[in-house]
Amino acid sequence: MKTFEKVSVWIRHLPLLEHAEWLWDPVRPIYHRAVSHFGRNGLERVINGSDRILVSPRVRGCSEEYEPHVWRAIMGELRAGDIFVDVGAFIGLYTIAVGLRLRGSGRVVAFEPDDRNFSLLQEHVKLNGLERAVELHQAAVSDKDGKSHFVANGSSESHLVSSGWKDTTIIDVVTLDSVFRGKRIDVLKIDVEGYERTVLSGADNVLRTPGLRPRAVFVEVHPYAWQSPRTEGASLLRLLNGAGYRVETLDGVPISSIQHYGEIVARSES
Repeated sequence: MKTFEKVSVWIRHLPLLEHAEWLWDPVRPIYHRAVSHFGRNGLERVINGSDRILVSPRVRGCSEEYEPHVWRAIMGELRAGDIFVDVGAFIGLYTIAVGLRLRGSGRVVAFEPDDRNFSLLQEHVKLNGLERAVELHQAAVSDKDGKSHFVANGSSESHLVSSGWKDTTIIDVVTLDSVFRGKRIDVLKIDVEGYERTVLSGADNVLRTPGLRPRAVFVEVHPYAWQSPRTEGASLLRLLNGAGYRVETLDGVPISSIQHYGEIVARSES
């Protein structure tokens, strides 16, 4: 199936055919049906040259290059027997790759509130045979348990919002402290489109309990989505430092302020 896809893409982009819409308009629906039928057991993707996973035909455009710098850092952090928590799992590329690496020893717990994303996340768990290794929660993670307004657009940018927004849905929200009361987390990944500090505010016990706290917390930070980047960046750093974490770049450079979009990692100092 992968060879068929590659050959099809190669033909589609031949110089003489690339702009032949008179040909591709009638052919495209046939191609989509063929990929959906013959790829119903999953389409192979080797992410960043290291992790072979199966994805749904619904996301056949999924690239095999995906956040390579972050990917290498997270995969390099894993140890046998780890509990990996994926907050904002999207369609599950990290969830599946980590689940396959830890299968037989560790476990993945993933949170994703968006209906379409969660449906794909469930499908990907099944396609990759990870039902016993991955625990899924269709909920957002916040600083309190209950309900919240949510913009669901079926992309990686779905996010929580205040009640004044239009076209929102009501979803379940949970805290890491409530879900993981008395339970261990080894590696925590957070990608929540600007609600990073909110998630961590609901994880005070998770971050501070000896023997149970994550040794590494990977956070994608979105200062452009914060009301006050300087203030929220400072409070995020204070929260992590106060819980006994040193905050650095993926390359190990200490961070004293957060001004730009990107990935940070907090490592336990005890």
